[in-house]
Amino acid sequence: MKKQICLFLLTLCLLLTSCASATPADTEPVSKPDTSEEHLMETDTEAASASEEQPAEPDTETSSASEDDQVPELSERERNWINDIRFLQERYKTYHPDPFYLYPEEEFDWKIDWLCQNVGSLSDNDIYFELMAIVAGMGDIHTYVLPSDSLYDYFFPFAVKYYDGRLYLTAYIEGYEQLEPYLMREIVAVNGADISYLERKFENIINPNNKWNSKEIFCTYYFVPAFFEWVDCGSQDNYTFQILDENQKVQSVEVPLVPYAEYATASVVYPENWLSYTNEDAGNWTEYRNGENGGYVYINLEQLIDLDEADFLEVFEKASELLDEHPDCGKLVIDLRYNPGGLETLSLGSLRKGIKILKEHSIEQSYVLIGGYTMSAAMNCIGLFKEEMNAVTVGEPTGQFTSFFCYSYIYEVVLPQSRISVKIANGWHDGNDFAGAVYDENGSLYEWEDTILPDVYIHPDIEDARQGTTSALKWILAQ
Repeated sequence: MKKQICLFLLTLCLLLTSCASATPADTEPVSKPDTSEEHLMETDTEAASASEEQPAEPDTETSSASEDDQVPELSERERNWINDIRFLQERYKTYHPDPFYLYPEEEFDWKIDWLCQNVGSLSDNDIYFELMAIVAGMGDIHTYVLPSDSLYDYFFPFAVKYYDGRLYLTAYIEGYEQLEPYLMREIVAVNGADISYLERKFENIINPNNKWNSKEIFCTYYFVPAFFEWVDCGSQDNYTFQILDENQKVQSVEVPLVPYAEYATASVVYPENWLSYTNEDAGNWTEYRNGENGGYVYINLEQLIDLDEADFLEVFEKASELLDEHPDCGKLVIDLRYNPGGLETLSLGSLRKGIKILKEHSIEQSYVLIGGYTMSAAMNCIGLFKEEMNAVTVGEPTGQFTSFFCYSYIYEVVLPQSRISVKIANGWHDGNDFAGAVYDENGSLYEWEDTILPDVYIHPDIEDARQGTTSALKWILAQ
C-alpha cells in the first residue's frame, strides 16, 4: 500500500515532465500562449495568485453559459462551482495548442453546460469526476485533472490488479484477515454492479480510448470509495464485493472503509510468493537472472527524471559488467512496464549513450517489456531499443502512442474556488514512427492511434502469479 502511494506521487511528477513541444502539422493553435521569459515567470506564480482572479460571474464573452447559469436563486456553492467550471472551459481553449484535435468544440461545450446545470444535485467529489471525464474525453493524456485530496479520505483495506483482463484482490492490510481466503481471487462485482460496467465508467475518467492505460491507473489511484459513490453503486459505510472462491462460486464479502491515516501506515499482507513474483523495486537497477534455458541480464528502467546522467548510465555500466561475468548469456531484458515517462533530453540523449555501452557486447536478442503504464517519454525508449538493438517488445499494449501532446513548460490551471489543479499540454511531440502512424485527411492521428502493440502478446496470468512467476519473463526464459 505504501509503495502504491509513493508510486502515485512519483507518477504525477513524471507526467508533468515530457517531451519538447512542436506545433502539430497543418494545425493552427488556438490562442497560443506567450512563451517569453516574462510570461513564463508570470505562469509560475499563477497558481498562487489564482484567488485574485476569482470571477464574480462567468465571462460571457468567452463562455457558452446558458441563462440557467445566471439564476439568482443559485446557492453560493453552486455559483462557485459554475465559475470554476467556466474558468476551466476558457483556460483549456486558450492554452491548449489544439484543444479539439480529436473531438469537436460543440461536444466539449455541451458537457460543460450540462455540468453547470447539474452542480446542485452532485456532490463535490462527483463534480470532480465529471470534470475528469470531460477533460479525459478530449483525448489528450497530458491534459488532465489532478486528484482532489477529498477523494482519498477513505480507502478499501486491500489492493487489486488485473490479470488477463480480470480484476483480482492481491493484498490486504493487517487487521482485515477476513479477506485472506480471497487473496488472488477474481472480483466480479461491487454492490451488485458488474465489473464490466465499472470498467467502462473508469475508462471514461482516465483514458476513454485506451483500456490498457485505464486499468493500470484505476487499480493504483482510483479504486476508492469516492469513485463507486460517483457511479451510484455505493454510498454506505460498508461495501459488498462479489468475489469468486476457489470453486468459482460467487461469495458476497462485506468490506469496511478505512480512513487514510490507517491505510497509509498499515502493514500489508501479500499472497505467498508475491514478492518473488513482483520483484519490482522502484527506480533504475539491474541484475542477472538465471533459468533452465540460460539466464538474462535484466534492467528495470522506471525513472526518467530527478537524476543526473552519471547515475542513469551507472545502470548500463552495471549491466555491462554482468554481461562480462556471464559470457554465455545471450539475452537482455529492459523492463518499461512501470515507466510513465519523464524528460526527453534524458530518455534520448543519455539513453543513446547507455545503449552504446550495451552494444559493446554480443547479445543474441534484446526484449523490452511494455504495458498499459508505459507512457510518454518511455515511447522514445521503445523506439531507440528497437532502432539500435532490434529489440522485441513483449507484454501488453502501451498507455500511449509515439506522438502526442506534451509540455514545453508546465502550465497549471488552479480553479479559483475549489483550488483543483488541471495540467494543460501546450506542445506536440512527433515521436519515432516505428509503429506506422496513420493520419486522416487533415493530417491528424486517428483517435484509435492511442497505443503501441507489442510484437509478442503476453498477458499477465493469474496462475503464474500464484506460483510466483511473471508471465512475460517466463516466456522469455523459454526462448
